[in-house]
Amino acid sequence: MSTGTYKTKGNPLFKKDDDPGYRVAWKHKYHFQKGHFDEEMTYGEAKKKAEELAAKEPEKTFWPELIMTM
Repeated sequence: MSTGTYKTKGNPLFKKDDDPGYRVAWKHKYHFQKGHFDEEMTYGEAKKKAEELAAKEPEKTFWPELIMTM
């Protein structure tokens, strides 16, 4: 088994609305389910979409997630 180095598509420390490389991730509050959407967007777009989805689906938690690749 080999280890790899992950690269982020944006800066994980400074989150500006126009930073690219984010997607919306989600977790179900009561079941052991989690996932993410594949669409890549900016931090501002991901944050706005996460807020919209949270209003529509209160049983889940949504947040902007930085995309990491090997």
